[in-house]
Amino acid sequence: MGHYRVLWIDDEYQQLTAFSKLALLNDIVLVPFQSTEEGMAYLAANMNTINAVLLDAMAFQKKGQEEGTESRKALYEAWEQITALGSAHQKPLPRFVLTGQLSLLRDTGFQEQYEGFFRKGSSEENQRLFGAIKQAIDDLPQAQLRHRYAPAFAACTPDVVSEKAGRMLLEVLQAIDNPQTNHQDDTKFNTLRIIIDEVFAAAIRHRLLPAQCVSRGEINQRNCSDILSGKPKKVSDTEFATPATALLPAILATAVNTCLDLTSTASHGDRVNTASALAGLRQTVRTPYLLVALTHQIMDLLVWFNTLRLDTERLARHQGAWTISAARPR
Repeated sequence: MGHYRVLWIDDEYQQLTAFSKLALLNDIVLVPFQSTEEGMAYLAANMNTINAVLLDAMAFQKKGQEEGTESRKALYEAWEQITALGSAHQKPLPRFVLTGQLSLLRDTGFQEQYEGFFRKGSSEENQRLFGAIKQAIDDLPQAQLRHRYAPAFAACTPDVVSEKAGRMLLEVLQAIDNPQTNHQDDTKFNTLRIIIDEVFAAAIRHRLLPAQCVSRGEINQRNCSDILSGKPKKVSDTEFATPATALLPAILATAVNTCLDLTSTASHGDRVNTASALAGLRQTVRTPYLLVALTHQIMDLLVWFNTLRLDTERLARHQGAWTISAARPR
C-alpha cells in the first residue's frame, strides 16, 4: 500500500484522520503539514519522493498561525512555489484543491483559476479525488517509467541501494525512452557508472564487500567487481582480499566491467580499451542501442542485489565471506 505519495497542506489535517486512512486504502500516502511554509520547505527537500500536492483553499501561510487566520494567500503562494519547483527540477507536479468553503464552491472564477477542485466532506468527492490523483500521477512520464521498470526501482530506496540510484536510472531511461537514430550523446554511460558505484556502496554497507574497497573516500569499482566475481584482489599497499566464492553472476560482472571500461580513459593491462573501441564505433554507427542494452543489464544488477538482500539466509552466508591477508594469495 502507499504507492502514491502526496504532499497535503491543510490546517485541519489532524482532525481528518478518517480521510487519511481512506486515502491509504486507495494506495495514497498523504504527507501532511498545517502551513504553506512547512509544506513547501518539505517539498523543496523531497521533490524526488512526492508525486502530487493536495491543497486546502484556506490555510495557514506560516508555521504557528492561530485558528481564524487562514487565508487564500496561502493557496496562491503554494501554487506559485510548486510551479517554480517543478520547473527547476523538470518535474511537473499535479495539484489539487480540496475545500469546504461554500463561497468558493459557488465561485466559478476560483474554480477556473485552480483546476482540480474538490469538495471536502463528501464520500463521493473523496473517491473522485483519489481517482484523479492516481490518474494524473500515472500519466506523468517519470511515473510511467517507474511503473514500467518497477523491479529495478524497488532497489532504489535508502534501505536497499539508494534514492540517488533511482534518480540516475530515471535520467538514463528518459534519455533512451525516445531513442534517436543519430545518437551523439555518450555521457549517460557515466550515469550508469554512478549507479554501479551506488550498488557497490550498498554492498559494502551490507557486508558483502570489505571496507578496504574504499580508499580516501572513494570506492575502487574494479576491486569491487573482481571480488564479487570471486577473484582475489590487492585492496591496499599491504593487504589482499580473497573472497570465499563468486557472488555476482558472470553476465552481470561482464556488463559492469564493460560500463567501467567505457567510462575510463586508461587501458587496464590485458583489458581491451573499450573507450577507444567506442570512439571507433561512433565513426560509423551512431545509435543508442549499446546504451539501451547496458542500461537493461544494470537494471538487472539492481534487481539481483535487491533479491539477494531479501533472501536473508543467503545474504547471511555471504556477509563477511572473505579473508584479508598480508601476502598475495596463491
